[in-house]
Amino acid sequence: MYNMDEMNHTGLKGEMSMYITLNVQSNIEIRSLLDLPKLKSLMGNLNMKMNISQLARELEVDRRTIQKYLDGFTRRRSRDKGSKIDEYYEIIAALLSTDSKQVFYYKRVLWQYLTDNHGLLCSASAFRAYIARKPEFKAYFTNGQRTASPQGTVRFETAPASKRN
Repeated sequence: MYNMDEMNHTGLKGEMSMYITLNVQSNIEIRSLLDLPKLKSLMGNLNMKMNISQLARELEVDRRTIQKYLDGFTRRRSRDKGSKIDEYYEIIAALLSTDSKQVFYYKRVLWQYLTDNHGLLCSASAFRAYIARKPEFKAYFTNGQRTASPQGTVRFETAPASKRN
């Protein structure tokens, strides 16, 4: 990159001399594939070739991936898309509040209730993932509100069978 402010043209009888200051960053650290365009511009300014195979080994990716990023590939941004369960947020919040008379011990039971009574259309696994992403709902199921059965199975011992002759 040329710094035009520092270029000096002096002429004596048709002779011209030029002073050029290059602003080249000599220390560059490549930590990910996203740093490769900086390396490409540096190596291009210095007219040097890159060892793509060495870069691939150090970044632990395929050399074709390195070439793809050097050619200008950029990752697609993730879409900021809401969930279809978001429209049931208020209903879920009301059902899981302390004011609610109904207690849900399992996420599957809550999912089934919403499916049957409120028309929720999603899979049980998507619903469980949604609950896990919302800390206020996740806390309902993890803070000990779910109780074990009050009595376990009582063991009943019997006498050994008598021997038959």
